[in-house]
Amino acid sequence: MEGLHPVVGGTVSQHRRTLPVPALPAVLVGFMVLLALGIPPAQAEPSRTSSAWAELASSQATKGRPLYVTNSLSDNVAGFTVGADGSPVPNGAPTPTQAQGSAPSAIVTAPDGRTVYVVERNAGVVQPYRVGADGTLSPLSDPVPTGGQTPFGTAIAPDGRTLYTANLGSGTVSVFAVDADGTLTLRGDPVPATDNPRGLAVTPDGRFLYVGHGVPLTDLTNTLDRFAIGTDGTLSGRSTVATTGGAGTGMGTTPDGQYLYVAATTTDQLFGFRVSKDGDLTATPGSPYSVADHPEGVAVSPDGRHLFLASPSQVRPDTVHAVSAFTIGTDGSLRAVPGSPFTGGAGPVGIAVTPDGRFLYVSHFDGDELYGFAIGSTGALTRTPGSPVSSGGRAPAFEALTIIPDQGPTAVLSTPAKRNRAGQAADLYASASTDPDGGKIARYDWDFGDGTVLRDAGLAVQHVYTAPGSYTARVTVTDDEGCSTTRVFTGQTLLCNGSNAATDTVTVTVN
Repeated sequence: MEGLHPVVGGTVSQHRRTLPVPALPAVLVGFMVLLALGIPPAQAEPSRTSSAWAELASSQATKGRPLYVTNSLSDNVAGFTVGADGSPVPNGAPTPTQAQGSAPSAIVTAPDGRTVYVVERNAGVVQPYRVGADGTLSPLSDPVPTGGQTPFGTAIAPDGRTLYTANLGSGTVSVFAVDADGTLTLRGDPVPATDNPRGLAVTPDGRFLYVGHGVPLTDLTNTLDRFAIGTDGTLSGRSTVATTGGAGTGMGTTPDGQYLYVAATTTDQLFGFRVSKDGDLTATPGSPYSVADHPEGVAVSPDGRHLFLASPSQVRPDTVHAVSAFTIGTDGSLRAVPGSPFTGGAGPVGIAVTPDGRFLYVSHFDGDELYGFAIGSTGALTRTPGSPVSSGGRAPAFEALTIIPDQGPTAVLSTPAKRNRAGQAADLYASASTDPDGGKIARYDWDFGDGTVLRDAGLAVQHVYTAPGSYTARVTVTDDEGCSTTRVFTGQTLLCNGSNAATDTVTVTVN
């Protein structure tokens, strides 16, 4: 439960996709030597080039993607790694919080994957933890007070510069600046919200924050509020933009920002809304949707095609414990996946999807367990081998799961220093492109600058320019988890920290 408190152009002759890669130019040889020495490429973003991040990347390459679970009655955070088959594998002993009875609950990860933030509900603080090279956690600073009572839901902005908490006990939302080293600074006094703020969701463009409200099993309706987010992350212009069923708890957005979904715990409903450019909301067709008892946790797949919902039931323990799966229509409407809801475990609440969209993880409050599910092409769920495992403690509560985001790849494009003539093939290489968090480049998309593009064509290509001139060729790379140039964000934390580093250009002069 929630816890302790209430186009391809040209001809075949113009493009050769399969080429033997010739000896690389000296600049590329030097570049690859740097990579072998662990020195990151100059094109990479600062957050990806620190030695600490390089260590984390190396760890992920060998150990799998880290996953963390908070255990509210054990005052700890347990670490796991995601195996190749989706199995959650414990990674050492859980990390204790700094105070007993602090009730660690909601947890989110910084976009660069170096820091996780844990909301300690009883203590009224947020604790930053540094993610070590082996995936273990260590306190980054002292716990930072929220300035409010009973912090509940949390969200970090897509750019990673601001973190928010909903303070259930004091009717406020706290705003924290995320400093360059990952530490937090409370930005002014908490901002008043409607009574009993619970779930939070930031839009993928970072312009709006939505806040759900209510206390479970009391009011049958509650408000959904919107704040405008300033360029510095501060909140202003609170307004009520919709009414939901009682206790708006779990929230999620589609990665394109078109739709917002809110789980109403009291009334066993899931509300869907279309989000306008100015942040106003319009109900999606069929909303609200009836769902399994006491819905709390919401997760949206990185492709925006599916939504998953954790419903622990309001009377615990009993026989109704469900993980529901829905297909999201082009109009934002929801349709239950065949076989849904999927059962297993007691009290499913925390829920998260891996960055590649292949696996779903659910923590069970009453069963003290972590379940892994493989996600089929239709959204159907199948339990992963070895699942469930112990959550590492007791009572993993609302928003108790986070997964380290996928860091986008870095493209490096080159062309040999030779005279290129019109009507003859020019060579282009992207073989020095890298995926900094231990994965690999899975796709290379080419734009030759003359109106011709070639999709998914491999790391080396040839192209025939038919006329003399100067052309800007471009390659865009995608890693094996689907991350490329854009961030993928679904309300609380990033799945993919994509950036412009995934594309590179070179000038080709044709005589």
